[in-house]
Amino acid sequence: MFKQKKFLLICGFMVLLNTYAMSKSQEIEIPRIAYKDIYKYYVLEEGKQATTNYIILRRQSFDTILYIKAEVNCPSRYIRQLGTSTRSAREIQPANPSQWYQPTMGTVELDIINYVCR
Repeated sequence: MFKQKKFLLICGFMVLLNTYAMSKSQEIEIPRIAYKDIYKYYVLEEGKQATTNYIILRRQSFDTILYIKAEVNCPSRYIRQLGTSTRSAREIQPANPSQWYQPTMGTVELDIINYVCR
């Protein structure tokens, strides 16, 4: 009886510890549908203004890292890229944003929209 209570207490403590560690995580990997892509995308920051969401991502492969800032319009499911940087997310300069476009099936842009507009 005492061993069972001790075991349950330890299990509960481990669950609480894992929950606390998960909530402190800064980067979330975007679930991907297109498995042929060698890059992994991590969300560094996201926010919302009216119907437009913004997101800052880190695209990582085995040898390169690229930081990307994009806007997503959830009602229309359109996206546009605001800027990129190879150094850090803080150095992204939104100088020349791309045009709004609706991505095709199997692209990373559609995965980003599905993540942001969940």
